[in-house]
Amino acid sequence: MKKNNINGWIFLDKPIGISSNAALQQIRKIFNFCKGGYVGTLDPLASGFLPIALGDATKTIKYLENKTKEYVFEVEWGVKTNSADVEGKIEKTSEIFPNKKMINNSLLKFKGEYLQEPQKFSSKKINGVRAYKLARKNVKFNLDKRKVSILDLKLIDFLSKERSRFYVNCSSGTYVRSLAEDIASYNGTYATVTSLRRIGFGNLNKKLISLDYLLTLVHSDDLISVVKPINLVFENVNEIILDEKAITHILNGRSVRMSNTKVGKEKELTLAKFKNEIVAVGYLQNDNFYPKRLLNV
Repeated sequence: MKKNNINGWIFLDKPIGISSNAALQQIRKIFNFCKGGYVGTLDPLASGFLPIALGDATKTIKYLENKTKEYVFEVEWGVKTNSADVEGKIEKTSEIFPNKKMINNSLLKFKGEYLQEPQKFSSKKINGVRAYKLARKNVKFNLDKRKVSILDLKLIDFLSKERSRFYVNCSSGTYVRSLAEDIASYNGTYATVTSLRRIGFGNLNKKLISLDYLLTLVHSDDLISVVKPINLVFENVNEIILDEKAITHILNGRSVRMSNTKVGKEKELTLAKFKNEIVAVGYLQNDNFYPKRLLNV
């Protein structure tokens, strides 16, 4: 099997002021321009948890795409911008500022599933083009509402009559700026997100590493120690151990029979290991392992 130098994850604390892709490219440069990717785009004005995949970990990105996410965000009441954040142009203002009781009552409306219209200044694609690119050119378009899930939503600070801070745990695909505007609309006013920080990503370890700290490790032997193993992004999945014969089948994309092996539930995600390394991600069915992605090969 061919070994890549770097295969794993960096759980980055993305700073404010750079795009997710710019952060990725800086990290790729630190690791000698290895293959890389990220999950869950954060706007330049947002900070926090950005999982970065390096090397063969990029093949497992799809398994993180639907994870829930946690955010802390602040809003300014009575102001509407075209992007729903402070980077946009002010379109409307209002002298209506909801009090703490009004806010808390309105949050009940959004817990659970609700139909949300994505913000036009978002990374959602319209015929292959990012919505924000069209919005910046004043191209008219509509975004279909989609069902999102709000697992938890709370007012954590009533900072002043004009400003409030919230916590939300939500499904993948939820737009916090749209949520802020929807809460405001329910209260008969407007809202603009003034700060946004992602603090959680599924059940992944919340201990993040800063870009500045990574840069200090460029010529250090400690650099490799910050790369998390690929299997850390898989929670409570089946694991099987392959022998020499089985690994040959796997490397040729064929299924292998796991005789007398009962591991977890059928059709669930399964990791196949050879010599203590993950070599494939797939699923079990009728005691056969079917590879879907090959790793470290």
